[in-house]
Amino acid sequence: MKYTIWIVFIALSLSLDANNTISEAKKAYQSSKYLKAKNILKKSANRGNIDAQIELGFMYQEGKGIAQEYDKAYYWFKKASKHKDPRAYYYLANMYEKGLGVEKNSTQALSYYKRAALLENLDAQYRLGALYYQGKEVKQDILESIKWYTKAAYAGDIQSQFNLGVIYEKAKDYTKSLFWYEKAAKANDVNAQYNLATLYYRGKGVRQDYQKAVYWYTEASKNGDSKAQYNLGVMYHKGIGVPKNKITAFHYWLEAAKHSSVEAQDSLDILCKESPWACK
Repeated sequence: MKYTIWIVFIALSLSLDANNTISEAKKAYQSSKYLKAKNILKKSANRGNIDAQIELGFMYQEGKGIAQEYDKAYYWFKKASKHKDPRAYYYLANMYEKGLGVEKNSTQALSYYKRAALLENLDAQYRLGALYYQGKEVKQDILESIKWYTKAAYAGDIQSQFNLGVIYEKAKDYTKSLFWYEKAAKANDVNAQYNLATLYYRGKGVRQDYQKAVYWYTEASKNGDSKAQYNLGVMYHKGIGVPKNKITAFHYWLEAAKHSSVEAQDSLDILCKESPWACK
């Protein structure tokens, strides 16, 4: 019994020491003391601290404050991967995909991404979704893309949610498209907000709902989307889903024009000639 307690005590001490090491290295890094951070991590990495191995590998890969050395980054990621760490798998996959410090190898990249993804690494799941959708490094497989995007999307990855919205919209599966656009839109993704508004505006696969279109165009407009600002100008100018208001239309078109919308600038020119009072 005493022996068991002693083993637990040692394991806990090592864990606390590892956490303190990472914390100390992080503090040094944030204070721009990069060499100190590297030395702290290296000492701990040589003792077998997986977190230190990964952080050290990342420092070498990024080359911020220290020399960028891909071979050393690869060495430390490979070390950490022996413990089946999903982060290490992901970084190794990234190196093989881009040919960083190793010969570019899409087969190896895919293998490491899958290992990481199966261990619930969200970045790897997203990357697999993108690779299978694009079909550049691997043979295009939309079903496989959907499979990995869906895993990442349910784990909360906003870009995966938006991408699923696009895929299902193109496939004319508007129920699923709406579901994923709405998820991403509620997470404040501007592209999802715009696309969701457009679905409601056009009544594309859903019941046409101008008020919901106005709501989501407004959310996208707050995030600086010029297309949403232009469309809101049109809706207020014509009284679609909102009371007709040329002054509000002017303000939305003005914002869109500031974001280089040619359509908005043309609409402003016409509005200010027809109703100069609205353009003050």
